[in-house]
Amino acid sequence: MFKIKYKLQGLCFFLLSAYSQAETLYVSAAASLAPSLSVIESAFHEQYPNDELVINYASSSILARQIQYGAPADIYLSANKKWIEYLSNQQRLEKDSIISFVANQLVIAKTSTKTNTVLTQTCYDQSSTKATFNNIYKQNKKIIVADLGHVPLGIYTKQTLNTIGEFTNFQQRLIPSANARSALAFIEQGQADYAFLYYSDAINSTKVNVICIIPSDFHDPISYYLAKVVDTGRNKNSQSKDNFYHFLQSETVKSILVKQGFLEQN
Repeated sequence: MFKIKYKLQGLCFFLLSAYSQAETLYVSAAASLAPSLSVIESAFHEQYPNDELVINYASSSILARQIQYGAPADIYLSANKKWIEYLSNQQRLEKDSIISFVANQLVIAKTSTKTNTVLTQTCYDQSSTKATFNNIYKQNKKIIVADLGHVPLGIYTKQTLNTIGEFTNFQQRLIPSANARSALAFIEQGQADYAFLYYSDAINSTKVNVICIIPSDFHDPISYYLAKVVDTGRNKNSQSKDNFYHFLQSETVKSILVKQGFLEQN
């Protein structure tokens, strides 16, 4: 009887200890990472079942502002370097934790009624890319874009239009959206014929065709960055933060991202 009692006490102590070590980890991630992070989250839970993730998706700029003003965040995944540097200058990131995470490509996609993804690439160099833009311009069609002033996808889009020298001509035809995922949703809903998207979003949609993978010399490198947010005292134990930070750099995560259409960071 006493042995059973002691065994039950030991089991209760073990369960309470495990529960006390569980943490809720807050992750602020660029909207374009949403499909990939849902897969990554499942893989992470298999390895760390006691660590709970709460993932906040938005444009990198909005997330940076939220973190600046104290929103719960332990890990920040930005779609460009600008907002990483912004938060670093605000002393909101652990500077030695900032690393390049993964890369992407900018594309022009067209609405499609096909049941599978089709790649009808027409852009191979600067000349063929400019010819594609000229063809779209002649069609007098609307084009969906992410916020050109603050959202990384929009910034890369504007850089491309400026490089080609067509921003003024196209400006009246651009339909703004909040971020990368909303740009994809708009074109999938048929609100325009064309959209500037990330390759990772476009290639996984059955409702759009990629017609142009824009050469990288038309815009800044599309690099995502990973960083730990400075501890505000909410999580006394940073083990969960370390677990997820290192897991994001694992071969498991790299494989998931490549399958989703991202490029390994050089």
